[in-house]
Amino acid sequence: MKQRNIIIVVMALLVVSLITWGLVGGYSNRGGDEANNLGDNIGGTDKIVVVTSLFPWYDLARQIGGDYVEVSLLLPPGVEAHAFEPTPSDMINISQAGLFIYTGDYLEPWAKDLIISLGKNAPESIALGDGLAQIIMQEDADHEDADHEEHTNTGLDPHIWTDPAIYAQLAGPLATELVKIDPDHADYYNARLDNYRQSLVTLDSDFYQALSTCQQTEFIYAGHYAFGYLAKRYDLKYEAAQGFSPDAESNPQRLKTLTDLLKKYQADYIFAEELDSPQLAEALAQEVGVDILLLNSAHNVSKEDMRAGITYEEIMRTNLGQLKLGLKCQ
Repeated sequence: MKQRNIIIVVMALLVVSLITWGLVGGYSNRGGDEANNLGDNIGGTDKIVVVTSLFPWYDLARQIGGDYVEVSLLLPPGVEAHAFEPTPSDMINISQAGLFIYTGDYLEPWAKDLIISLGKNAPESIALGDGLAQIIMQEDADHEDADHEEHTNTGLDPHIWTDPAIYAQLAGPLATELVKIDPDHADYYNARLDNYRQSLVTLDSDFYQALSTCQQTEFIYAGHYAFGYLAKRYDLKYEAAQGFSPDAESNPQRLKTLTDLLKKYQADYIFAEELDSPQLAEALAQEVGVDILLLNSAHNVSKEDMRAGITYEEIMRTNLGQLKLGLKCQ
């Protein structure tokens, strides 16, 4: 981890050097009064350029910022979020932004060092998930109601956005940051904040109502542990094949536990990650004789969905439909 952050810092210093010497096409280093003009951004537009690390923050910035932001996503469509590290071109884009949004040190350990390394070229930044990750996960291990083995790695589960109530909490700090950068449009941002928060309250209520009528409250997920916050919010029992880090792997004992639980729960479906390889889900489904339903953990989206302008709310409502089917809800 420390070696990786050192590499990020060195890359950032090289980016700063390029910017300082004017080798980045069309960009002049901020200085004097320009250093305080946080709304300045790429291409000379009046919009605030916002760079985000993950899709949930990308969509949140679009929903709150509306016509006065130009949002980009660092993570290429379809790429696994946990293992992502910024390239030199990503660093240049961050340095040219008015606002950089990321989750926190527990998911993007490179972000803070990068911001510090950019110095006066660093944009305003906000770690939206600071203090909100509360589920402590022990990697590659069975959970409370299953057979346990020795754990080898622990950490915070970063998937806070899978709980719509937590996601709604993050809209306020983001709106505050946009108002700080662009006070002339404060009323606009605050109005959009109020409307969007109400949409998220409705989404949360719909989850509660739908999942309170289910015959089954346990769901098995053939992927990384991504829905712990959602399960906690709606009082579901949740088991995943792997931990939440990209290098977490399932093991034979864990897979046997999941097949036993599928039989115990008399499940009709096993759930799988929409953007992952289906091989593990297919093997478990064939072993037990169940079908597969897809869930989207919303770290990222496909190229097709990005082009179509998919939103966080659309993803979560699709997930709700899959859960209602898989858990035999009324």
